[in-house]
Amino acid sequence: MRTISHNIADSLEKGSWIRKLFDEGARLKGLYGEDAVFDFSLGNPIVEPPEAFARALQEVMQQDVKGKHQYIPNQGLVETRAKVADFINQRFQTELTAAAVVMTVGAGGALNVVLKSILEPGEEVVVLTPYFVEYDFYVANHGGVAVHCPLADDFSLDLAELERAITAKTKAVLVNTPHNPTGTLLSQEQLNQLGALLGEKEKQLGSTIYIVYDDPYSQLVYESAPPNPFQAYSRTILVSSFSKDLGIAGERIGYIAVEPAVEDSQLLTSAFVFCNRTLGYVNAPVLMQRVIARMDSLVTPQLEYKQRRDLMVDVLQDAGLSFIVPQGGFFVFPQAPIADDVAFCLKAAQDFRLLLVPGSGFGRSGHFRLSYSVPLQQIERSRDVFKQVMAAYQ
Repeated sequence: MRTISHNIADSLEKGSWIRKLFDEGARLKGLYGEDAVFDFSLGNPIVEPPEAFARALQEVMQQDVKGKHQYIPNQGLVETRAKVADFINQRFQTELTAAAVVMTVGAGGALNVVLKSILEPGEEVVVLTPYFVEYDFYVANHGGVAVHCPLADDFSLDLAELERAITAKTKAVLVNTPHNPTGTLLSQEQLNQLGALLGEKEKQLGSTIYIVYDDPYSQLVYESAPPNPFQAYSRTILVSSFSKDLGIAGERIGYIAVEPAVEDSQLLTSAFVFCNRTLGYVNAPVLMQRVIARMDSLVTPQLEYKQRRDLMVDVLQDAGLSFIVPQGGFFVFPQAPIADDVAFCLKAAQDFRLLLVPGSGFGRSGHFRLSYSVPLQQIERSRDVFKQVMAAYQ
């Protein structure tokens, strides 16, 4: 007798080897203690929220206002949307107003709202690999088909592969930069080339194709300025959150934004608001919206993550690993010393108490992902461990 759907059962089975690593990590921590296990597996923001956030939170809680915790409009508080619009305008030289912003339950909620709003059953979303594996499930949630398109070896766009991946059924290309799992950053030139390609494909196919721009790491950029997606392509839907840059991932506050110049922008926004409600998210938590609205600025320096990035790069280079130096976010995606990345990660966990995630789970075998959103002491203490792991394969 079947208890759950075949689709969900298949999804659980595909993720079983990742669960094995997590279970192994819990077992090792129980045996040897937290400090004796080097866990680089989870992308949980470690930097605490800025003082301005804590101050705004206290002020909101101390306000003597009736109805502070009641239902609010599904699009979000006007003052919060205005603050977010100003933030986007500063970054991308846009002219958004509060009407162009929808507050959501994190970036994950935002992506589901967008995909629910634009997809017909069977329409395709191009996903650039390696990729955040939840994208597959988000697309499938709304009757879409995820089409995997490989990035180049240096994780830049491969325009020839993209051209092959786009068909008459393509409704969107999902772009994430700075990139999970590699930490790479697309250049403005590359994004412009993608926009030009999509414009050509729209004319050729007589269809509408969006860039859905997943942008939660945009303030975690270390040397270069992040590209401007609105400059690159007119039909861009921006999705982001404050989970990483403000260090409030558990508060689940994200947003969607569309430029008013986009064709049917008001209709798109209305669809986002409707799907926000009918998917059950309703709106982003009202307390956090009030805090965001009260902050003087949403721009937050990320020096602590850069410090971690620099130390992690030094540790990995010292061990002789090959990788692209991350330009943003808090992930790095080295090559595994053997082709079987799952076997490598299992051996690293079992023999060296080093927890890494196989690249196969992100659509690129032969690599592994690690998160340097961990204490600096853990990164430094792992130096000899990485050397020992690599020595085991020499």
